[in-house]
Amino acid sequence: METLRVAVIGGGFIGKQHMEAIRRIPGTQIVAISEMFEASAKKLAEEQAIPAWYTDYKEMLEKEKPDVVHICTPNNTHFQIAKDVIEFGAYAYCEKPLGMNSKETEELARLVVEKGTKAGVNFNYRQNAMVREMHERIHGEINDPIGPVGKVYAVRGHYLQDWMMYDTDYNWRVVPALGGVSRTIADIGSHWFDTAQYVTGHKIVKVFCDMQTVIPQRKKPLKQVRTFETAAPEEYELVDISSEDSAFVIVEFDDGTKGQVTLSQVAGGHKNDLQVDVDGSNYSMTWQQEYADKLDINHRQIGNIVRFAGPDMVSGDAVRYAQLSSGHSVGWADALKNTISEFYRTLRGAEVNYATFTEADYVVRIVEACLKSAEEGRWVEVKPSEVLMKTLADHGMTFR
Repeated sequence: METLRVAVIGGGFIGKQHMEAIRRIPGTQIVAISEMFEASAKKLAEEQAIPAWYTDYKEMLEKEKPDVVHICTPNNTHFQIAKDVIEFGAYAYCEKPLGMNSKETEELARLVVEKGTKAGVNFNYRQNAMVREMHERIHGEINDPIGPVGKVYAVRGHYLQDWMMYDTDYNWRVVPALGGVSRTIADIGSHWFDTAQYVTGHKIVKVFCDMQTVIPQRKKPLKQVRTFETAAPEEYELVDISSEDSAFVIVEFDDGTKGQVTLSQVAGGHKNDLQVDVDGSNYSMTWQQEYADKLDINHRQIGNIVRFAGPDMVSGDAVRYAQLSSGHSVGWADALKNTISEFYRTLRGAEVNYATFTEADYVVRIVEACLKSAEEGRWVEVKPSEVLMKTLADHGMTFR
């Protein structure tokens, strides 16, 4: 197996998680990192035992010539960095959102097609073993006496966090120029949209959304605060907030199935509470990210059943993600490793599932439809890009 030379741009919380995940994947080597400030770049390289560090990612590309580049920087930088990486000739693996708007994301999706390359986006929840099992119970042959879920009646769920529930909670994500015009929907709602679409195998085509900003002013500390860190500074300035703290979204999938999701970053006691529920004609299923290695199956006659992530408990593709025997818990970091590993497998010729730039572009379009729906108080259709329509046509499929 030829070793993939990997570079990482951005060394905050998510960048460090990418580094740990990469090192769990055979046949990879992190050859360089890039951070904006020299002191932090040098310190990170020393801590992570990475041989080279840079403050200019373009210089890193030219000197190190990596095969794959992970983009783990603030939202407003994703478009330009991803474009530069692809045009350089390396494979891009980007944090979400892929861009600040669908104009940017469609350009990137088109560039990937034009270059004939591969590029992935870190929608990691679809790579949990029990999320894959939900997908198999809808679409595949089930290794279970109770069989498949049957016809899907509804998809429900939530994504709840509490890290923004105080007025002293402040970071770059609340600044529209850095994080985008949407916060809660774009940041965590996008993950639920992608997970629900993967589980069902159907696109969200219409949304009806209401959203609210419950903390209209936040206290900006005078020192920098990283994501998930808290601060209660004695000196601060009040800053007006335009992005949403919570949202309530009804969705319609392309097969006519309806769904609904509650999104909030001000829900006390909920740390990273993503949940997806599927109601089927045979039973319902519930998966919670905070209990990632189990799937609740709720049957009218048999009662409630719990299936744990283990090779003997799951079916189809899900077996590849249940690498430990039942009772050995898998979680968030395992899903991140699975996501990156799947992308790397495609670079070596395998045909496996990962979130493409075209799919990430479509999720941005769902977010934009939510914002328009909330502004206009009506159902709004999600408009697919020309790139997506052509991709489907090339495979003999239509959008709806």
